[in-house]
Amino acid sequence: MDNRSLGRINRFASLAVLPVMLLAILAFSRQAQRQPAIDPPAEGVLVVAGLRTAGLSFLDLARGSAASLALPGAPHELAALHGRLYVTLDRADLLAEVDPAAHGMLRLLPLQGRPHGLAADEQASALYVTLDEADALVALDAASLSELGRWPTGATPHTVALAAGIPHVAAARADRVETVRPTGGTSAPVGRLPEAIAAAGGRVIAASYLDGSLHLFREGSLEPLGSIALGGGPVRLEPIDGRTVAVALQEADRVAIVDLESGQVARLLEVPARPDGLCRSPSGAYLAVVSNGDAAVTVFETRTWRVAARFPLPDGPGACLWLPG
Repeated sequence: MDNRSLGRINRFASLAVLPVMLLAILAFSRQAQRQPAIDPPAEGVLVVAGLRTAGLSFLDLARGSAASLALPGAPHELAALHGRLYVTLDRADLLAEVDPAAHGMLRLLPLQGRPHGLAADEQASALYVTLDEADALVALDAASLSELGRWPTGATPHTVALAAGIPHVAAARADRVETVRPTGGTSAPVGRLPEAIAAAGGRVIAASYLDGSLHLFREGSLEPLGSIALGGGPVRLEPIDGRTVAVALQEADRVAIVDLESGQVARLLEVPARPDGLCRSPSGAYLAVVSNGDAAVTVFETRTWRVAARFPLPDGPGACLWLPG
C-alpha cells in the first residue's frame, strides 16, 4: 500500500480530548462513599482494539485525553516494539504498523492466511505472527518488515508467546501447545480449544476455553507441570509476576487471579459482561480489563485489587496494551 493510500486511511483518525480522569471520578463516586478512595491511574497510554469499529482507542491517562484511529480491518492482537505499535488485522490479511504518539498509520504489510497472534522480541528486533488459516508462524524483521522465517504449526495457531526467546504457540484446533524452532520443536496436549498462551516464571501457561482450565508446562521442553480448573471460558492471560497470572473468564464475567505455585485461585474479580483484553500498566500498579459485552474497561489497583477506574469504550472492544507515556 502506497503513501497516498495510507494518507487516506490516516484522515479517518480523529483526536478528541475527553475528561478521562473526570469520567473515572464520576463513575466511582458511589464506591468512594463506601470505602477510602484510591488513586485512579495517571500513567501511560491505554490502547484498546475495536473489533466491531475496526479501529484503535488511545486513552492517555497521564494527560486525561483520548484519541481514535480507524483501521482497514478489525484489529485482534497488539504488540509494541521500539516505539511502534503493531496490530494484526486477520480478516483483511494485514499487519499494521502504527505511530502511537501521532495516532497514525505508518505501514501495512499483506500477510495471507489470517494473521492473528502477535509477539515482539525486543532483543532480536523481530515480530512473530501466527497465521490462523495457513497453519504457520512467521518471523518478521521489525525494521524492514521482511520475512525472516516461516514454520508450520498445528491447526489454527491462535496465539503466540515468547519464553526464553523461543516462540510457543497455542494451536487452537489441534488442541495442543507447541514450541516453534527452525530445527523442529515439541508439542503437548492441552484440552479443548486453547485460546491463549503466556509465559511466567519459567512456565508456559495455556488456557483451554472449552475445558475451562489452565495447563502449565516447563518453558522450552513443554514438560507438564499440572493443570488448574477454572471454568467460565478462559480466553486471555496476563502475567502479574513470576508466580501469578490474571485470567479473563469470558462466560463467567470474572477475572481470576491465579497463584501458579499453589494452583489456587487467589481472588475472583467481578467485571462487566464478557471480559476479553487484559493488560498491565507500565509500573505494574494497575491491571486493565476490557469487557466486550458492555464496551468498557475496568482498571484494578493490583496491590489491593480494588477498582480504580472504569471508562466507556466504542462498541465491541477486544485486546488492550498499556504503553508508557
